[in-house]
Amino acid sequence: MTKDSYIEWCKTIVGASQDKPFKNDYDSVALRHTDSRKWFGLVMNIKGRWAVNLKTEPMQGDLCKASFEGITPAYHMNKRHWITVYFESDVPDDMLCGLTLESFALTK
Repeated sequence: MTKDSYIEWCKTIVGASQDKPFKNDYDSVALRHTDSRKWFGLVMNIKGRWAVNLKTEPMQGDLCKASFEGITPAYHMNKRHWITVYFESDVPDDMLCGLTLESFALTK
């Protein structure tokens, strides 16, 4: 899944919104709960590669990191509760969408 197709898919999540959270950074996108404005994801460019940080249960995050090269400990976030998922990697699209919905539920 590409960054752009992922951001478009996220627009279909009921109760979710998107914005540009950082001054002078016009590329990163915060995925938020519409009501609380709490983040459930952050799309960003990490050293030339597009990725999203998502919240996950620690054991599931460990399993994902061990199973996919495209999933690593979270960039600039708590590495026990958050993971980084790279776009256009070995992570299947349906898994990325499932992890996103899980993050949405965990941050509610």
